Amino acid sequence: MFDDCVIDATKIGTIDKAIDEQVSANRNRYTDISDQVAGNVIKPFTSVLTPSTLFQPVNALDLSKPIDGSFAAFHKNTFEESLKNFVVGSSKIPWYFIACAHYLECTFDFKKHLHNGDPLSGYTVRVPANRPKVGHGPPFTFEESAVDALKFMKLNEISNWSLPTVLRKLEAYNGFGYFKYHSINSPYLWSYSNQYAKGKYVADGKFDAEAVSKQMGAAVILKRMEQRALIYIPRH
Repeated sequence: MFDDCVIDATKIGTIDKAIDEQVSANRNRYTDISDQVAGNVIKPFTSVLTPSTLFQPVNALDLSKPIDGSFAAFHKNTFEESLKNFVVGSSKIPWYFIACAHYLECTFDFKKHLHNGDPLSGYTVRVPANRPKVGHGPPFTFEESAVDALKFMKLNEISNWSLPTVLRKLEAYNGFGYFKYHSINSPYLWSYSNQYAKGKYVADGKFDAEAVSKQMGAAVILKRMEQRALIYIPRH
């Protein structure tokens, strides 16, 4: 469906505006949340070639002697360790996943819970209620509540963030009621595209077959970001 998704041409400007002014603009903030969920921060991939080694004077090495195995082993081990630190990020929640959830649940408002859009001035009221569990009462920061929301959904346990996983977990954020009970594609993913026409839950448990979502779908946002070469989501 993602590859066959055709974005409504009349909505491109609106989507691009959201991508530029909200999604991309807050990338560092979403990335920081992903790091906190993972419980670590990726080390920069700089331990092999640093300014000090890259511009080292030639006479700093004794070229009259062959480079022995220990020298080669040192750099091999350094490279492998750096690569390991770099690849750690493959199992982290993609920053663009968090951005999409933030839009759909909070309309990019950093004063609301990522769980469901309730205000950070208190615990969540709607499902899931009485969150976050962070060791203190309200008010809460967006970051600490977002970390709680993502862990609550066990997204920190996913090791392969391929395209099917990204789309399925985004749909799970809102629920599978559209497909399960109404046999339509979720507007949470596909609104603003040829994959969705009408039908929407206008309240918890209340479905209106004629209502049309006014929000752009998460899959549509990601599709447009790929079209603009801002991201690429692995297919497997």
